[in-house]
Amino acid sequence: MKNFLIEHKLEKLTYVLEMIITALIAIGVIIGLIDLFRYFPAIFVADAPESYEIFQSFLAYALVLIVGVELMLMIINHSTKAIMELILFVIARKMLIYSHTMKDLVLGTIAIAIVFAILKFLIPEDKEDIIKRSKNVYSASTKVEDIIKRTKYNIPVDKGYTVGGLVCRLADEACVPVTEGSEFTSGDLKIKVVKASEDGLIEEVMIKKKDEKDS
Repeated sequence: MKNFLIEHKLEKLTYVLEMIITALIAIGVIIGLIDLFRYFPAIFVADAPESYEIFQSFLAYALVLIVGVELMLMIINHSTKAIMELILFVIARKMLIYSHTMKDLVLGTIAIAIVFAILKFLIPEDKEDIIKRSKNVYSASTKVEDIIKRTKYNIPVDKGYTVGGLVCRLADEACVPVTEGSEFTSGDLKIKVVKASEDGLIEEVMIKKKDEKDS
């Protein structure tokens, strides 16, 4: 049980560190916006050849800021879609700024097509993120808030930032060890550890209402 409490505290520390890094990136993006505006006077007074180079540098800088914003969304959401969108902007920046040959353009186009295909067929809008592997079963690292948004379940957010942390807290309150098959209740919900390693590390958890049948 002590190991689970340490893991829960480390999860909270990880979340705090992620938010600090996200805040620093946000500050950097805001400062970068100020520098971005400084390109306009230079573009206005430059002649045509020089203006082209300045504008290209302007686009590169703008896309870097966009990548920074997308990186913030990825850290906050921890979703597969956010990761793919970040990759998409990185590829777009590479194509627009640093592609000088037809081979670069073709490879960039193929890469973008692959990303769109993944977003279209592997992460469709009407389905859950791949972190939810089957109905009612979640990875232990899944955020409790994400499950609440998807299912509208009345899960206590003050008992754990992730599903694993929630189970550790419930086990601590019940004074029982966490093993594969352990079951806990919270309000009208049934929470069951469906997969755990031999050393007690929680991997997958099922969360469903008590009156729901197992899928």
